[in-house]
Amino acid sequence: MGYGQLFPYDRETYVKEMYEEYRQFTLGTGKDVAAYEDLLGTRGLRWPVVNGKETQWRYVEGSDPYVKAGEGIKFYKNKADDERAVVWYRPYEPPPEMPDAQYPFWLNTGRILEHWHTGSMTRRLPALHRAAPRAYVEIHPDDARSLGIQDGDPVKLTSRRGTLTLPYNAHGKGKVSKGTVFVAFFDEAKLINQLTLDAYCPISAEPDYKRCAVQVERAPRSA
Repeated sequence: MGYGQLFPYDRETYVKEMYEEYRQFTLGTGKDVAAYEDLLGTRGLRWPVVNGKETQWRYVEGSDPYVKAGEGIKFYKNKADDERAVVWYRPYEPPPEMPDAQYPFWLNTGRILEHWHTGSMTRRLPALHRAAPRAYVEIHPDDARSLGIQDGDPVKLTSRRGTLTLPYNAHGKGKVSKGTVFVAFFDEAKLINQLTLDAYCPISAEPDYKRCAVQVERAPRSA
């Protein structure tokens, strides 16, 4: 936006002042974000952040500063329902696809810390792009050993709809369970949704892009 011409100070000062201006709108709302200086030395602080202290368990007495002594658990943001949680009971709906002998693993897709959704914004930031420049697959260590897959090996994922090859990251931030593999969907060069379903939940009408059954095998390394 041409801030270099509009504002007579450096980028860091500009970013800090913009962030602190935005932060004022969160204070006292139960969504208080941390001060800019507090974030510099951390990987993030869970809000509400009051007096520089993050909230480990939101809506819980003794952890959330907006829950008073004696209130126990209080969903104070839900004014419309007397500050209580709202739970809708629905009938069980089985998955449209389950792992089987041919496709024995669950594939889960989602986000990682550095990138939001498709990465269309976060991948433009050099620091975030350097931290996670490309997609990878996470596998439970026991499953990786049984398949003869080591850190950095190419892994071929195959579903009933497509195939994708990704490097195995043994040091990913996720903690996948046995029988499960995880791939984030920020990398436009590795379109993981080519493997996922086009089905949708008949109750919520949500598309079922998050999971499907896949084969997992070590792929040959490129020459």
